[in-house]
Amino acid sequence: MASKVPPVLAALKSDFEKYPEPVLERFERSAKRMPSALTDEQLLFWAKMGITIADQTVRSWEAASHFYQVSPAVLASMPYSYFEKWMECGSKLCEESPTLASAYFEASPGAMGKLRSRHIESWAGLGDSLYKGTWKSSTLACKFFAHSPALLDTLSFQELERFAGFLDALSHRSYDLASECLALGEQIFPLVGEDKDAFLSLASTLVDTGWREVKSFFEAGSKALPRIEPDQRLRFMKLAENLVQNGGTNIPGTMLEISQALSELEEENHSIVLGLAENLLDEEALAMPEFIKSAPNALEKLTISQLGRWYEEGVNTLKQNRDGGLAYFRIESSHSEEVIEALSSGIEFDRVKPVMEMYCRGLAGAEIKLAQTGDLVEKNIGWVSNESPTTEGSTVYVPTAVDRYTSKEENFSWFKVVSTHQVAHLEFGSFGFEFETKSMLFDDLRPRLEEIRTESASKKLEEQVEAALQQPEGSELEETGTAESEEIDKSDGEETSQGLERAWLTDMQRYFDLFEDRKLALDIFTVVEDGRLDSRVKIEYPGIKSSYTKVQSDSHENRVDIKELPAREALVEFMVRLSLQQYEGVEAPIRYADEARRIAVLAKRVLVPEATVEDASEASLRIYAIIAGIPNEEIPPEDWDDMDLEDEDEDEYEDPDEMEQLLQQIGMGMEMELRPEGEEEYESIEDVDFRGDFKPELAQLMTELRMQQQDQMTDAEGEPLTQEQLQELLENSAELDLQAVQGEIQESSGMFADNIMKEAGADMPQSPENSQGPFVHVDEEGGELESAEPETFVYDEWDFRADDYKPRWCVVKQKMMQEGDSTYFGATLSEYGTLVTRIRRQFEMMVPEMMRKERKLVDGEDIDIDDVIENMVDIKAGGSPDEKFYWRRNKVQRDVAVAFLLDTSASTAEAIDEGKKNQDDWDAPDDPVEYMVWLRTRRGEQMRRSYKRIIDMEKESMVLLINALEAIGDTYGIYGFSGYGRENVEYYTVKDLQENFSDRVKKRIDRIAPLHATRMGPAIRHTAYKLEQTDARTKILFMISDGRPQDRGYSREGVEKEYAVHDTKMAFDEAKKKGINSFCLTVDKNGHDYLKTMCSDMGYEILDDINDLPERLLVLYRRLTM
Repeated sequence: MASKVPPVLAALKSDFEKYPEPVLERFERSAKRMPSALTDEQLLFWAKMGITIADQTVRSWEAASHFYQVSPAVLASMPYSYFEKWMECGSKLCEESPTLASAYFEASPGAMGKLRSRHIESWAGLGDSLYKGTWKSSTLACKFFAHSPALLDTLSFQELERFAGFLDALSHRSYDLASECLALGEQIFPLVGEDKDAFLSLASTLVDTGWREVKSFFEAGSKALPRIEPDQRLRFMKLAENLVQNGGTNIPGTMLEISQALSELEEENHSIVLGLAENLLDEEALAMPEFIKSAPNALEKLTISQLGRWYEEGVNTLKQNRDGGLAYFRIESSHSEEVIEALSSGIEFDRVKPVMEMYCRGLAGAEIKLAQTGDLVEKNIGWVSNESPTTEGSTVYVPTAVDRYTSKEENFSWFKVVSTHQVAHLEFGSFGFEFETKSMLFDDLRPRLEEIRTESASKKLEEQVEAALQQPEGSELEETGTAESEEIDKSDGEETSQGLERAWLTDMQRYFDLFEDRKLALDIFTVVEDGRLDSRVKIEYPGIKSSYTKVQSDSHENRVDIKELPAREALVEFMVRLSLQQYEGVEAPIRYADEARRIAVLAKRVLVPEATVEDASEASLRIYAIIAGIPNEEIPPEDWDDMDLEDEDEDEYEDPDEMEQLLQQIGMGMEMELRPEGEEEYESIEDVDFRGDFKPELAQLMTELRMQQQDQMTDAEGEPLTQEQLQELLENSAELDLQAVQGEIQESSGMFADNIMKEAGADMPQSPENSQGPFVHVDEEGGELESAEPETFVYDEWDFRADDYKPRWCVVKQKMMQEGDSTYFGATLSEYGTLVTRIRRQFEMMVPEMMRKERKLVDGEDIDIDDVIENMVDIKAGGSPDEKFYWRRNKVQRDVAVAFLLDTSASTAEAIDEGKKNQDDWDAPDDPVEYMVWLRTRRGEQMRRSYKRIIDMEKESMVLLINALEAIGDTYGIYGFSGYGRENVEYYTVKDLQENFSDRVKKRIDRIAPLHATRMGPAIRHTAYKLEQTDARTKILFMISDGRPQDRGYSREGVEKEYAVHDTKMAFDEAKKKGINSFCLTVDKNGHDYLKTMCSDMGYEILDDINDLPERLLVLYRRLTM
């Protein structure tokens, strides 16, 4: 390399005077750096090539400047012969566009080190091919050169050629899109690995079928591919390409969804799932992504081999019905769920809830609510485990699903055992503990221990007062001591006067206040009480004994090795083993063998049927006295021995002589003080899974608060619990891990106290409001819904296209209709005075005679003389006599239950004279916000009305109907329905089937008003459910409507109208299978169009004149029930 410009080039300096200074500067700088091995001819060729480039156009000097600048670096990466080729390619590009040549030269140093020399001309040609003589094409071609060095890090030259071809094809659609995809290429190709050809093939296919999605495809690919097991990425992209070729849309979105689904699977399962998906392409390409997206949910319940069997059934369904097959793979069909359920060994709570509630009701002899543990955790009142069964005193909470065993039968048995144990807490009095109730099996030590603690607390206060008063006069602490003494004097007077017995809110709190180590006391009491309940259950319910024993036995497995525990924890674990009926081979520390035997005697003492929770508390107190004084220190492995307790003598228990001394130690808190320094901190032992999370103090507190709420509602006397009192209880409770909650302990306890206060009043009656709060919008293409609130019910919906149900698709929110003016009822009767009298008389005639004579019987009350005479005549005439000559009186009475279902949709606000308009004109917008604006406008118009509406005629009909029905004694209910969307089907009770007629019912009728949409299917299903719970020989569902079923996502234009009609028809068919007769009365004169399908297997009538509704309704009722 020369230190100055070679002489042969210095002579050319004057040729650069016509160009801007940067050209000469870069020429001279590069001339000094050119290799000294070059000949003068080669140097001159290079210098003159730059001048040739600069002379081509007005702006070519810029390209020449870049040419000179990069030449030394480019020449260093190739032989001179290829360098000449590089120069010639640049010169040709400059003839096309100086800007393009500049980009070529600028990118060359980075690209030449990654290109083989023979590809130089081809690379220049790729950029040139993208240039079409326009500024946008120039921009794309320049960017291609600029990105080439980075692209060549991951692409071979052949792949770069293919990518350039893709960009060229895309540029015919959009240069901007091509430029964006070029930039995205740097991100995506490193992720594609060896499968770049497949990716480019798919991208090229998209150019032809949906070029607007190409950029999204690149963006989605950069996110999707890292989620896929590397060896399976090619198969993934081939699937996406096949989907494009088969008419798939939104390919980028689909790629993200299926890659997300695959990321939720074990990587070793990617190959199996993608293999099944490939086979599915031959049947129906659009089913492929649905299968992959559903695979994670299916595999939560199935093994990978069972997934294959579920898939095969889906293919069979697909062959028979395309829509049904697609719904199957989306798990939006009952058939799909049934197959999963049949293949799975697990049990889901939602599926067994009705059976389990009946089972628990049978056990307790009372109404028992069941819910998922997650529901309790969300309340944030102290329970934190989503997996542990539990109860807070009113509801039994169990896990969402159980898959512990290999068969459904075993898992269902586990569910029963778990539920039984929690019900036992309620039935056998775990939370009914009363401190002052005497024990049946032990001498009561609780009062004595409380007395000792009270005396000890008083003595400590006296000592503090005396110490404060004895501070030396003039000492630094004098002022402080005086203040403290005054404060102590006050507290002393208050506390000693009340005694410790007034410091508690519940009896459970009073009991646990006896112990210095509350955590240990709670653990001991939990084990003893759980053991008592297990024993009682197996005695009281022998039918479940074998299942209970198996679950107890299985609970031994996977428990911690008792010899790994320090002594105090080991003895609590020893108690657990005993409570699970393990009497042989259970180990205990040799040095504490006597203590272990005494613990065993106490624990077994409460396993008799007559044992109560107070007995468990006395046994726990005695066991605490034994265990609390044992150091929590490691025990060497050789210092353990088996305790065979099978043949232990179970004679009457007697307290040892030293019990008073032990009580003194506990009462004075000495069991904590006497513990050796350096011992391990006591940790609660692992819960027994099937027994769950037992919180006696909290559960009794919740019961106390609920009773307080009831007392307040009935104006009962009593001092209500304050939030401050609750907070103090929670801070001292061993049942809450306040340290685990973010924030200070005081803040955490305050949060729990606040939530508990709210929860205690959550179940109290409230006045329901029509259209409460804003609607929650749920996507119609979404999945299953859950019943997350009280008085909500989830129902399937029939998809006639898939020929199957969409499981748990609609939520019915049952509410009590608000009460209005009671005078409305009487005013309506007065308005229809003549009709009321006539109709009531006709209905009274429907009441049958109580006794009816039935003749010609083989046996009866007496001989029918007329039949005997006929027989004598027959005998005289030589004929055969009839043996049926008895008669009896039969009791005859009506046994009818009818539910009237009123359409209270917005369209019932139409004036009667406007009722002739087409009721299909449902003009409500789909967007929830726009819908509320539309609804307010519509209701504003109603407020200004001076006419009767369809809803008014429905209300008046109900008044006349009630007046008539009360004369004949039929069981009847009146319900209204409306809503907006599948998640908001509102169901209003005007009068329940089992409810007596009252002034409150009269007031509710006044508040019947037009609301929202008309999703008939779920409303009919819920009404049928109510009728099914009613005992009657004849059951009728009578629906009154003003038009076809309509709702968001239920009845839009085209096929959606059929969807709503078919779902309604299926709901009526379901009611018929339950023995319920249905009838539909409508005022829609165009009703024949859909009613002939919707009500094909039942009766319906179209009313010509809405004014005839009250009278016609009564006539139809008579006809249906006579």
